[in-house]
Parts: sequence; C-alpha cells; structure tokens
Amino acid sequence: MRVQDIMIKSELTLKIDDDALKAWDIIINSKLPGVPVTDQDDNVVGIVSRDEIVFAGPQALSGNVSVQSIMRSDVLVLRENTPVSDSWTMPDNIFPVVNDKGHPIGVLDRSDVGQAMFREASRMFQKIDTIMDAAHNGIVAIDENGIVTMFNHAAEKITRRGKSEAMGRHLSEVIVPQGLLDVLREGQYQSHLKFTVDFTSGTHTYLTNRTPIEENNKVVGAIGVFQDISEFEFISEELSSVKQLNKELETIIESSYDGILITDCSGKIIRANRANERITGIPRDALQNMTIQDLVDKHVYTNSVVENVIEKGEAVTVSEQTADSNDLLITGSPVINQQGEIVRVVINIRDMTDLNNLKNQLEASLALSERYHGELTQLRSRFMDQDGVVVKSTIMKTVMGVALRLSQVDSSVLLLGESGVGKEVVAKTIHRQSKRREEPFITINCGAIPENLLESELFGYDKGAFTGANKEGKPGMFELADNGTLFLDEVGDLPPSFQVKLLRAIQEKEITRVGGIKPRSINVRFIAATNKRLKELVEQGKFREDLYFRLNVVPIRVPPLRERKDDIIPLVYFFKKHFEQVYELEKDFSSKTYQALQHYSWPGNVREIKNVVERLLVTTSAKVIDIAEIPNDIAPQPQPDYSEVTVNGIMPLKKAQLLLERQLIGSAIKQLGSTYKAAKALHVDQSTIVRKMNRIKQEGYEI
Repeated sequence: MRVQDIMIKSELTLKIDDDALKAWDIIINSKLPGVPVTDQDDNVVGIVSRDEIVFAGPQALSGNVSVQSIMRSDVLVLRENTPVSDSWTMPDNIFPVVNDKGHPIGVLDRSDVGQAMFREASRMFQKIDTIMDAAHNGIVAIDENGIVTMFNHAAEKITRRGKSEAMGRHLSEVIVPQGLLDVLREGQYQSHLKFTVDFTSGTHTYLTNRTPIEENNKVVGAIGVFQDISEFEFISEELSSVKQLNKELETIIESSYDGILITDCSGKIIRANRANERITGIPRDALQNMTIQDLVDKHVYTNSVVENVIEKGEAVTVSEQTADSNDLLITGSPVINQQGEIVRVVINIRDMTDLNNLKNQLEASLALSERYHGELTQLRSRFMDQDGVVVKSTIMKTVMGVALRLSQVDSSVLLLGESGVGKEVVAKTIHRQSKRREEPFITINCGAIPENLLESELFGYDKGAFTGANKEGKPGMFELADNGTLFLDEVGDLPPSFQVKLLRAIQEKEITRVGGIKPRSINVRFIAATNKRLKELVEQGKFREDLYFRLNVVPIRVPPLRERKDDIIPLVYFFKKHFEQVYELEKDFSSKTYQALQHYSWPGNVREIKNVVERLLVTTSAKVIDIAEIPNDIAPQPQPDYSEVTVNGIMPLKKAQLLLERQLIGSAIKQLGSTYKAAKALHVDQSTIVRKMNRIKQEGYEI
C-alpha cells in the first residue's frame, strides 16, 4: 500500500508570505489536517496545521501574522509512491505529499496511516481465514493442550462436524484419528499417512500430513492437512472441466479489443488474436513460424519486448509508433513455471492514438480550468482579506461577487437593505477593490446633518459666506472625496430642497461652494444606501424621481440576517475574537448558546449581533457563556411544566401508560436532543429510556 492510496488529495498550498488567516480559512473550508508551504519554485519548505495556528494564539487570525513565522519548517516530505509503512516510523503526524516532480499533491495524516495499517492487518487475517476455507484439503490445528484452534470448511465436510462444534473443544471430542496428539507429544513430523473412516455412506480414504508447531524451540501445537483421495475417480470429470476452461480462455483472448501475442521464451509467436491483425495490419497466418525479432527486422517494431522481459524477468511496457503514425502501448508479461523459468511471454498491444488525443484535449481543458480557478482564488482572497467582511452564506457571497465586479467600474451603486445589515461594509469593499482604493472614502450620513447645514457641509463655503464662517473658507465633503468614493448613507432622509442640488452635482460633476460663484469640478464615484423604500417615496412625492434614477444605476439588496442564517455563527465568532482582543479577555460560548444565537431573527442585524456579543463578553464572569446568560428576548428560558395529566375517556391502563411514556419521552428527546439528557430530565437511567423506546416502537408507535 502506497502513500497515494490513503493520502488526502489536494493541490492547495501556501506561500511563506501568506498570512495565517488564509491558512486557517483553507484548513477550515477544505477540512485538511495541514497545508504545505512552498517557496517561489513550488518546493515544499514547511507545513501549517491547525496546531501551529492555535499555538500562535488569537493574533494569528488578525491577518498580520505570516505563514513563515508559524509554519513547521523541519517537515518530512513524502513521495506519493512511498510505502505507507515508512511513514509510520517517522516522528511527524502530518506529512506533505509530492509527486515525482516535487509538486505538492496532498497531505498524509498519521492517524489515517494507523487506521489503514489496522484495516490492512484485519484484511490479512480475514484473507487467511478465507484462504483456509477455500482450500480443498481439510486443515485442523490444535494448541499445546490439544484444543482445536483451526478448523476449515473442507474439514467440516470431511469430518461431518460443524466449525462451531469443533472450535475450542479437545481433539478427542471432534475426530476419531488422534495422530495430531502423537505429533504434539513427540514433536515429530508425520507425512503421507493414510487412514480410513467409515461413514454411513461408505468408507473414505484420506491422506494426511501432520506437523508440529514450534515457537522458541518449544512445541506449542500441531497442524494436520488431509485430503479425501477417494475423489480421484472424478479425475475424468476434472479433465473435461480443464478443456472447457481452455475453450473459455481462447474465447476471451479473441474477444479482447487489445492485440494479444503469445510467444515462447525464444520469441517465437505461438498465438495471435484478431485484434492484433486490426492494429498492426499483419494477417495471423503470416505470423506463423515468425519471431518478434523478425517483426523488428521488418521495422514493424523498433525493439523486441520479449528480450526485455527475458532480461529483466518481469513485465515490461514500451511505446511504439507504426508506419501509419499510430501510437502503441506494448506490455510483455512473463509466464513462469514451477522451476522459476520463463516459458511463455504474453504481449498485450494497445492502440493509444485515440486515448492520446483525448488526453491532450483533457490536459488543455484542465490547464484552462486551473487558470480560471487561480484567478477566482486570487480575487476571492483579495475580497476576504478586508476588515469586517464575514461571508459564509450563498446569498451573501453572491452580493459580494456583484460588489467585486462593480469595483472595476465607476457606475453609481444604490445599496438597499434594513438598518445594520452591512451596507457600509459592502460600500467599503467596492472602494477598496477599485482603482480609487488609494484615494479617500468619505461617508456622509444624510439623516444626521441638519437641513440648514447640508449645503455647507457637503459643498463647502468660501470665506465670508456667513457670520461665524472660517476666514479661509472650508472645503466640503464632495471636494474631500475628489478622485475617491463618496458614500451617501441614509440618502432617503435628504430633504427635497437639497435633492435638486445633489442631482446637479452628480450630473454635472461639479459643485459651487456656499458664498462662491465659481463652479469646482469633482471626480467622485457615488455609492448611496438607504433602509427605506425609495420607489414608494418617489410615488409619494417625497423623493425626486430623476435623482432616484441617477442613484439607482446598479441596485444591490443586502439581505437581513434572518435570510442568511449561515452568516450568524461566523459573525458571532468574528466579533467575539474582536472584543477578546479589545478587552483582553478569553471566553467561549456553549453549543446551546450558539444554537440560540443561530435561531434568533436578529431584527437589528449585524449591529445587534455586535452589541450582544460585546455585552455577553463584558458582563459574564464565567469562562464559558451558557444559554442562561443570553437575554430573554433572544433565547427565552424554558419553564418546567408540572401540570397534571388529564385523561379523556376510558382505555386499558397499560395502553394509557404506554401513550404517556411515548409523549413524555418524545417531548424530552425533541427538546433536549439525546437519550442521556432526556433520562436526566425525567429522573431515570438512560437504559430505561432506551428500553421503553424499543417497547413503544414494537407496539407500532413512533417516538
């Protein structure tokens, strides 16, 4: 068994300048025990496993810790064809696996090696039993006390005793001949002994060989092999079977799609099938009395595969090309007699032309697929490295995928969604992945600025524009965002009087300061966001229709958390790690706490998750935060029900008891999740719960 048979196949690798967070994401998402680290030449220089990341501490997931600083560089690298047993003697637990070119192709876990070797050993023991049972001769073995320890299927037939009747009994209780006991006592080998046994069906004659079993020069048992030689009368029938097998073998050879040649040890052709004539174009009759060397001399082949087989004493495979430019794969296999001499060579000839064409097409497709995969992986890694971006659900991955594509253009984007869903995070992602990433990202909360200050805050003002104004004037948010991105949050709260001025700024790409007369050109990418239904505001006359169409070039709806449950636990974990670093804490949530947070609807979305996580971390004294610490509006505490049982109508007492037990046990398991917890809640043993469940099912009821 080779390493490649049990390794975890994966071409995922890390570079030494990658960060530990990326390593963690790969390990978690791919479920690999470790990820090989390669240098610029794709040579393995180390490995990173979950243990290295955990040992590095929480800061390893901050995105600032490099793989090089935590990887294990003294790693032992295995080749894919290395025997599995070699890896068992090595000190490491996780090994990178490379191919013949030294490129990483997988990872081998030491625990998988142990399991594989155990399975192999189990198969070997099972195979021994199978081989013993498949033997035509009867086999019986005893230990030093005369107790039967082996009794194969043939021995059952011969002795008319079942294996279960013989195993573990003294030999004298199983069969009449006691010769094995003599061998056990004297320690002498007995060969070719005949004995007869009378059965009701007649007398049978047996031939037996008995051998002592020695261990450390001490006889610890004996084994006997015996054969019913009275069956020799059926030899003629066996010969008929051999003829039938020969006929079937000839049919198989002729049915093969590959060409087959059979030669003697000198290379003389003894047999050729029809497929060989199709592949080589040489009639079978023309091959009679010819040798492989004759075909080499006629330039049919360039080398004699028979000579190679005779020289090496093993199967040999060579490639040839015919005059018609067809690629052939030729394999010669030796047939060895009992003296270890090669008496025949079986040559298999396969036309590889069509397969090679398919291979070339497949390699081209794989190369293209790998290129696309690499590009997608690079874009995804750039995308996920941004602070505050936690994406697990399919719907949110789609949203972020659209955002990533929009980052490559300057179209106006309108982000729609409830309060706290992460619209600003999406806006920042678009900015950070765009060509404006080095320029300012300015956020304006349109609902937080008083109406009389909107124009001066957004467009700025010149000196002397109004009483109390800065003597030098002041640039507005639009000017500060020049060449960058302007994020208009809560754009639905803009007063109608200012909407027309914003529309002109977006259309003309210029603004005029308060108190100024000269327009100023601006180069700004606009991203707007709102938690209101702008279309309804347009219909009600509270929002300008032309401004709506200017902002709504590409709308993106950011779904609330109740529509993307898969993001809840990653967000909880993200904020937990964040506040653990801020407050220098180290706590964890119980599984029930995670379940409660997962099933809550989160009307406040991501902002509410952040607040709840912070509250739980700073107000809970225990290291593990249990469900009891969660606010009741998120996870209401279940109250025990001690109400009396009411029975309507009359029924047999046993049936009433059965139905009551079914109801109680079913409710407990549904609420608590296991028979152990249900037993604890009902104040009985777990075995009692299991027994009663089986009885309920036997009565035809479901739990």
